[in-house]
Amino acid sequence: MRFIWILLIFLSLDVFASSDAKPTKPDLETKVELVQNRLYFLEQMVYDNDSKIKGLTKAAKDNALPLVLFAFFCAWWAKSTGRSALGWFFLGLLFHVFTAIALVAKTEPKT
Repeated sequence: MRFIWILLIFLSLDVFASSDAKPTKPDLETKVELVQNRLYFLEQMVYDNDSKIKGLTKAAKDNALPLVLFAFFCAWWAKSTGRSALGWFFLGLLFHVFTAIALVAKTEPKT
């Protein structure tokens, strides 16, 4: 009995597999047009990302020197007040103005 069921399932799968209709020429043209539209969209996304990356690179180059100078200032200030210059240098690189505010607040005399 199992053999008959397996045979029926196998034959039904074979019948469904052979009943697939081949795509017509207009269907293929529509699919090609969809692929072309997707390709155009992807190319635009790549172009936009490329221009954003170039803008970020330019901003990083423009801001690198002031950022490093500010970090050196934080390190100098921290060393002159007896704190870790290296630690405050890296804090100055990461947190910029907030580090300077923290240093000024820590060294401000209590009244």
